[in-house]
Order: sequence, then C-alpha cells, then structure tokens
Amino acid sequence: MSTHDKQSRFQLSRLYDFAQRAYSEVPYRYVKSGYSLPAWHYFIEVTRRCNLRCKMCQYIDWLENVPVKEQRQGELSTQEWLDVLAQVQRFSLVTFTGGEAFVRKDFMELLTFASRRSRTHFISNTTMLPEERAEAIVNLAPRRTGGMGFNFAGTSIEGPGERHDEIRKLRGAWDKSMSGIRLLRKYRDASGKQCPHIHVTTVIQQDNLDVLHLMPKMVAEVGVDVLNLVTETRMHDLPGFGEVDPSSFENEQMAWPYIERRALAEALDRTLVEAKMAGVEVRLPRMPRADLLDYYDGTGLDLHAYQCRNAWNTLIIGRLGDAYPCWLQKVGNVREDSLRSIWNNATMREFRQTCQQKLFAPCPGCCFLEHRGGVTEAPTGAVDAAIGATSTG
Repeated sequence: MSTHDKQSRFQLSRLYDFAQRAYSEVPYRYVKSGYSLPAWHYFIEVTRRCNLRCKMCQYIDWLENVPVKEQRQGELSTQEWLDVLAQVQRFSLVTFTGGEAFVRKDFMELLTFASRRSRTHFISNTTMLPEERAEAIVNLAPRRTGGMGFNFAGTSIEGPGERHDEIRKLRGAWDKSMSGIRLLRKYRDASGKQCPHIHVTTVIQQDNLDVLHLMPKMVAEVGVDVLNLVTETRMHDLPGFGEVDPSSFENEQMAWPYIERRALAEALDRTLVEAKMAGVEVRLPRMPRADLLDYYDGTGLDLHAYQCRNAWNTLIIGRLGDAYPCWLQKVGNVREDSLRSIWNNATMREFRQTCQQKLFAPCPGCCFLEHRGGVTEAPTGAVDAAIGATSTG
C-alpha cells in the first residue's frame, strides 16, 4: 500500500466528516423549525436475520429466541426495496446493513441496482462471499474513490482465530470472514481500482481486550485499509426503543459495558504501537481519550459536551420499512410515505428541534455522537463507523 493511497484514504475520511458538518451547519444552528436539506446518507437495513450469534449483538435475544420463519415476516420485498432505492438522490451514499445482508438471496440485485445510481457501501461479516460473488462486487466499484458505484466494504472482526469464533458463536467464522476479505482485495488489485476501500471494525469489549493489540498486524496481512475501534452499546435492549419518547429513558436503565480503566488504557496504547509497526491506520471513537475511558469504567459521559447532527444528514430504513433519523425515534414508514415526505414531516422536525437542545440517555457510545471540542486523535469516520451505529455485525 503506497503512502499516497494511505493519505488519500485519510483525506477521504476527513472530507466526509467535514462535508457532513458543513452540510448541516446552517439548518442545525439556525433553522429552529426543524427543517433540513435533503438526506445524503441512507442506511438500509435489508434484514435483521444473521448467520452468526455474536455475544455483543444488540439483537442476540431476538435472534436466538425467534424462529427464522418469524424473523422473515414483514421484511420489505425485493420490489419494495427497489422502489425505495429509486427515490435516493444520485449524490447520496447508501450503506447496506443487517443483520447479515447476504442472508437475503436478492441482496446482490439490490446492491447492483443501487450502485448504478448512487455511491454504495455494505457492512457484512463476509462469511458468505464465494469467489464469483466477490468478483461481481468489485465489478460494481468505480475506478476512483467517490465515483458512482460500490465504494466501501466493511466487515467486523473481534479478534484472531478462535477468539473471534468464540465471540461470534460459530466455529470457522474467522476463516470465512478472512477469506471474504482476501477475495475482495484480490479482485480489487487485479482490476487496478482504488475501490472498494476495505475497513474492519472491532468492538472494544472485555472479551477481546487481551488480544486487541493483535488486530493491526492481522488485518494488514489480508490487505485491509483501515481498522476501526468502536464502542459497545446496548441501546436496543431498552423496552420500546424507537417507539416511545426517547426523553423517557433514564441513564439507570442502560446496561453499560464495563472495562477497568487502566486495562483499557494499556490495551489501546499497545494497539496503537502495533498499528504503527504494521503500517495500518487505526481510527478511534469520536471522543477524547479520557471520555472513552470514562465510558467504559462507569464514570459516564457529560452529554453537554457532545452534539449529534445525524438527523440533518442521515435516514435509516429498517427491514420492516420504518424510517428513523437514528434508532431512537421512528418518524414514518416507506410503505406509507415517500422518503421525501418523511424527511421533513412533523415527527422528524420535532426530533431535530429536541436534538438542537439536548441529547438522550442512550446516546453515549453511538458512533454518530460528536464531541463539541473536537478530537485530537484520528477519529472513526462516519462511513467507516457505520457498523457500530447501525449493525450488529
């Protein structure tokens, strides 16, 4: 990987964060009615079904206790998803998430359709990428970053070999995921394209803290471009999440993850040293280091030091067609209304007005949260951090 390529990827992440902030600056600060310019990033949860059963998954109880037949019920059909994707503006970025997107047999059809109209990105565990599928995916990629087509491929790896399999609760999951990454890199290199950029996301958790420092070298060996370290969050465990007033949730209701402060600090330091030696870019959550340690040791975060502009940039469409600016607040359903009408409807505008004044108890740990004072460490870009915010991986 050339120095020029590394610089280009770093600049791309910075450019995305800058563009997201600039795009929302005027409506976020000055439009008190809650109206916003059109969304430019769409997260499409094509399914919540998954072939893995990860320990930290926010949907683990649902996945383990609801029969697969019932899990399928209500999902948007192929044609319904095509109709939704046809409404997305051509300048937008579309991120496909799950569950595991490739569990749906029609996912390649959806990805192909969207990639011909927009810039696309998927988040997958890459256990379901045989050679012919990996080649077809790279064929959807533009030659240069930012062109129309498939720009980014994201997957999540929680540790080396057996540790990853233990966390994912599937023997051989690590081998399959790494094979998928290798195939994407193989066909990207053969094509001479810059895209798709490949990022691995690792959730910082007690179960992988002792092997976190092994991640940089491991992902470098298979040609990954960026390693993202993201926070574990349990917001989806809350009863009525997404349906009730998010202001009703209290901090005491949250099942916050815990890692001893010194152990986490030492693990992060060691990981960053290993990343420098391996030549891999590591991106951290968008918060000061002290706040990251506070988040995990039970101290908590001062939400007055943070802001969230996601409702001015992003629209999430869940598997049943429900629409959200973030998972906290349902604002409509695509089976009933267009994306355009949902984007500035009364519920969405009211949610934005609230976000201009305050954040909510479940917000700490979310990848979309931004520290008001900025962060000196290289942050996790919103594109690359999408898995932490919208997917169980």
